[in-house]
Amino acid sequence: MSEQGPTVFNGRYELLRHIARGGMADVYLARDETLGREVALKVLFPEFANDPNFVERFRREAQAAATLNHPNVVGIYDWGQERGTYYIVMEHVSGRSMSDVLRSTGPLHPDRAAEIGSDVAAALALAHGAGLVHRDIKLGNILVSDSGDVKVADFGIATALVSGGEAGLTQHGSVMGTATYFSPEQAQGKSLDGRSDLYSLGVVMYEMLAGVPPFQAETPVAVAYKHVQEQPQSLTARGVQVPQSLEAITMKLLAKNPGNRYPTADDLRSDLRRYLQGAHSLPGRAAAAAGAGAASATPHDAVASPPPSAPVEATTAQPVTPAAAVPAQQAVPMQQVHPGYTVDPQQPYSSGGYYYEEPARGAGLWRTAALVGSLLALVAVLGYLLSAFIGELGGDGGDGPADETDPSAELIEIPDIVGMDVQAAREVLLEANLGFDVRFESNNEVPTNEVFGQDPPSGQRVEAGEVIELTVSSGTADTVPNVIGETDVSATSILQGLGYVISTVTSTSPQEAGTVINQSPASGAALAPGETVEITVSSGPEVVPMVDVEGLSVIDAVNALRSAGFEVGSGQIEEASEEIEEGMVIRTEPVAGSLVPAGTQVTLVVSTGLPTVSVPAVTQVFADTAIQSLRNSLLEPIVQYEQVPAGSANVGRVIAQLPEAFVEVEVGSEVIITVGEAAPETTTTTTIVTPSTAPPED
Repeated sequence: MSEQGPTVFNGRYELLRHIARGGMADVYLARDETLGREVALKVLFPEFANDPNFVERFRREAQAAATLNHPNVVGIYDWGQERGTYYIVMEHVSGRSMSDVLRSTGPLHPDRAAEIGSDVAAALALAHGAGLVHRDIKLGNILVSDSGDVKVADFGIATALVSGGEAGLTQHGSVMGTATYFSPEQAQGKSLDGRSDLYSLGVVMYEMLAGVPPFQAETPVAVAYKHVQEQPQSLTARGVQVPQSLEAITMKLLAKNPGNRYPTADDLRSDLRRYLQGAHSLPGRAAAAAGAGAASATPHDAVASPPPSAPVEATTAQPVTPAAAVPAQQAVPMQQVHPGYTVDPQQPYSSGGYYYEEPARGAGLWRTAALVGSLLALVAVLGYLLSAFIGELGGDGGDGPADETDPSAELIEIPDIVGMDVQAAREVLLEANLGFDVRFESNNEVPTNEVFGQDPPSGQRVEAGEVIELTVSSGTADTVPNVIGETDVSATSILQGLGYVISTVTSTSPQEAGTVINQSPASGAALAPGETVEITVSSGPEVVPMVDVEGLSVIDAVNALRSAGFEVGSGQIEEASEEIEEGMVIRTEPVAGSLVPAGTQVTLVVSTGLPTVSVPAVTQVFADTAIQSLRNSLLEPIVQYEQVPAGSANVGRVIAQLPEAFVEVEVGSEVIITVGEAAPETTTTTTIVTPSTAPPED
């Protein structure tokens, strides 16, 4: 009978193909011949098999994950030792990791991100309940099957919350995991609990929504430092369109202090489910706080609050109920964990400590009556305060103009820009979130390019984005204005408005294409209308062809590139090559011959020699199968034979190989396999003498 694969582990798991390579093991697609199903088989690298620390870490993955039975956790089926190394058999998830999904699709829809976060939280709730901290929650360890199911993988560096008799591999003071997803306490080597996994999940959710993680730097150490020292930029500040509640949930997870995060994964999942059920806006807490203040009670707000300017929409979710049982003298200052989001550092998870609180069953009428009563009381209080405020200002009994300084109107006061240079005026208006439109007029008294009129005038309050008309002096009627820095369209409009004829020439420059970089006559020169003004417009940076340095040594390539005016980056990319000798340049990025701006920084791709391949394990495999497996791996099989007893199971099978399995060798290398050959049978000739019956002769 012919075999279906080159290698079988434990006489049962037949390797089909290599599917992944991790930090300490290779992962293969295999077939469980006993149960007739596909599984994933993780094989520890041979160089780690003799290291007790790595073996212990590998053993922990099997034992820890095997106790977790949940639809959102990758199942562990078996583990063992074979061929001088260790292996673990787990559920095979046909799909992709979230890191692959994000690379191909970009940021996710907020609802999909919340669904994935909820599924991961469900997996973590089970693990934390079993006393396990994952320690490496990241996009690469979150798998999405082809049917859309979410699975958490790799408990390889999980450790028990309650220490057992053995020494842990991740004790206090050591750091394991992935820097991009570190919690602050993990980056500092402190003791961890489930809230550290929730911080990492917060990084994952931030990255799913924004397309990038909250902290990035050139080195893992620099990223870890940012997790400890810096506050993440809010999603809305990044320009991400995300509902208020989902942003608040994400930012709560990223609190530096574990006490300000969700206490459990189940609590997080509850809020994510509220969001998915339609609670997209944070409840209006300002009214609740004012009503409580009018009743001489101190509210206790334990959840993230939106920035003051954030609108509050109607939602079916009820606002958080203040903890009335907290006495006024116990009120504590709110600790800001992110601009616009605050939590109470003393009791972050008291009653009403989540974003939303479901109404109690059977209390709808009482709740409605209480709410209406509170609103009426609040309206009365606000009316009294407004009346007192108008009285203080010398109000006219309500017949005066409406208060234009009401912050709820979110209006912007127009700054005074008359007398400013036009460029400075533009910057002031842009900073104030206002638009502008420039109109040049000749003025014998105002210097060229100075603003001498604006509409609307300063002091008025307008909505954001309002366009302010600027009247700018172009000098006297016979003086050329300055148009350097303007676009060619704008400069042409200005000059033609003064009656000048325009002549345009182009020239390469570092300035953006279409920008005026020179003019003749210069600004301020006397020139009568009808005369010609020549403007020089940038066509962008000069482009030159990339130099070809293929096959040169690194030193020669650097010298050639610098001589051609290019910059050479300090980093290099190493890549195997069957054609280019080791240490020589394979290519450049950008590639040779492409047109690039002069002075472009170039990266060298340097050959590491012939590519290597891992020698497959072919012992105990029939010779023809072993030969085909080696050739599929781009290796050259050399067959030699060794006699074995006739009838032995090793007849026709590989009984030894050199190099051994899993050794990295160059593509095309020879692999000697020794095949069992039946020893010839020994033939023995026996002569039989038959006694004669005739009488003996005399």
